[in-house]
Amino acid sequence: MKSVYKNFLIILSLSSLLFLSSCTGNDEASNMPISGKIPDEQADSIKIISTNKDVIDYELTAVHFYKYYSTKQTFADTVFVTFFNIDSSVKSTLKCNKAELDDTKNTLTGIGDVVVVSENGTMKAPLIVLNRNTNTLYARNGVILIRGDNVLTGEEMESNLDLDSVEITKVSAQGKLNEDEINW
Repeated sequence: MKSVYKNFLIILSLSSLLFLSSCTGNDEASNMPISGKIPDEQADSIKIISTNKDVIDYELTAVHFYKYYSTKQTFADTVFVTFFNIDSSVKSTLKCNKAELDDTKNTLTGIGDVVVVSENGTMKAPLIVLNRNTNTLYARNGVILIRGDNVLTGEEMESNLDLDSVEITKVSAQGKLNEDEINW
């Protein structure tokens, strides 16, 4: 009888340890972008190609992807987007730590170490909002625009994806200025 009781205690102790260790792990639902809600779609290592007729508009890759139908929102981690011209050449690229896509507003919000690169320069910011209807880019919370050896820093920026039409607020600059390029 003692051996049965001893075996029962051992089994009970082991199962209690297993139960407690499983409860201390990360609950995947608590790591979801919308707290407490399980996504309708979830994928890892995803590539999305958006086309307009026979032309590729953009290609998005992400490490993790969560889509919620009820709120029409998509969240992604470690995002890289390549935007294409009509002739299939690369217009610009965008990379960020996280992205939120709002299908209702047709916007992409890039969060964390956002970098946009085009032929016209490189833009860096902690947060951007891209209006996909107009391809207008809004950078907030500080922005850096680099063109060759010239560096512009500012509080906020509005631009297109080519980074050729740029408006920056509270701007400061570093670099060499040619007087013929000044348009007062």
